[in-house]
Amino acid sequence: MEMERHRKDAKALHRDVQRGDPDATARAARVLGARARQRFGLSDAQHVVASELGFASWPRLRAATRARIPSEDAGPPPVELLETGRVYVAGDPVRLRVVTRRWPEVDDGGGAVERAGRPAGWHAVAARVARDGEVNLNRRGVLSLPVVPCGPGRDAIVARVAETSVILFGELLELDERR
Repeated sequence: MEMERHRKDAKALHRDVQRGDPDATARAARVLGARARQRFGLSDAQHVVASELGFASWPRLRAATRARIPSEDAGPPPVELLETGRVYVAGDPVRLRVVTRRWPEVDDGGGAVERAGRPAGWHAVAARVARDGEVNLNRRGVLSLPVVPCGPGRDAIVARVAETSVILFGELLELDERR
């Protein structure tokens, strides 16, 4: 039964990436990097699902499922909270989360959007700021970026996500004031 759920998740991810869904595309990019922008097949979607579940590949996920290794044994992925030294406003620090699955992923937990109150048109502004800051953005307004072995390193990723979150907060406040 569990493997059937994973198959359906992979098919849904494949379909959503083909349609250009931003969340699905970001999930694929977190695991596959630039390769996600090339041809994205069902096997790529299966690899993404397996990686998100902590397995090196789809065959390893399938083997673990056949061996009835409960996914609960792995426990939830470790989460680390970071103080960045940046602030949204005086007394309100930018705190980031680092969630470690296959690779650590740094995110702002949607802090900028939450504090700004989601003014009308917020997602378009957030998408532009995320694109400019070269970070991922999901539908809830969470800015994120994975820390991968071939990338700029954890400290640089933390700095980039924190800076982009502060910029986004400021832009959303300006958007709200203009309306």
